[in-house]
Amino acid sequence: MPILLAGLGLASMVACQSPKEQAISVYAGPYTDNSLPEEIGLFKPLSFEDATLVAAAYSQVIEDSSPYYRWEVEGNVVQWFGEQDHQQLGGLALFRWMAFPWDHWVDTSFGFGNGLSWATKTPELEEAFHPDTGSTQLLWHIAIEFEFARPRRAGKPSWMDSWATFVRVHHRSGILGTFDGVDGGSNVLALGLRYRW
Repeated sequence: MPILLAGLGLASMVACQSPKEQAISVYAGPYTDNSLPEEIGLFKPLSFEDATLVAAAYSQVIEDSSPYYRWEVEGNVVQWFGEQDHQQLGGLALFRWMAFPWDHWVDTSFGFGNGLSWATKTPELEEAFHPDTGSTQLLWHIAIEFEFARPRRAGKPSWMDSWATFVRVHHRSGILGTFDGVDGGSNVLALGLRYRW
């Protein structure tokens, strides 16, 4: 818990100094050992474990000169419940595509981020499902998400303009042995809520 509070405190200090758009997000979802490209990416049937991730994240836009895409940075803090109960800290650089043909009905964006994820102890489920190579505290971190929001209407601001929902794959990976010989990882399919200002 102290690590989670420290992470949120650092995010709030950064937020006070930033002129570009920022956001606070919360998301949660169950652990799945289904692989990212072969099963989740192809929408095959998934199996879930009795372990749930709850996360809070702070993000900030760092480059938004194009109307079609932008770059963001994100820091997240995670608490696990159920079969594993450790905490995680993550940091990402995230590319967000902003333009979809149906945006006048549902404002949609697609985000893809890469960074690092550090766990306060080696995650038990990552070790259990990858007995040959195990796991380690520090792994590569990938986030893949779709965000959905109410379209903003010129001249008709609403309190809803700042809110969005999103679905995210929260992924940790050894990148084929790059991190301490770890050949596996873990995935969480999460739902979230985001407030931008």
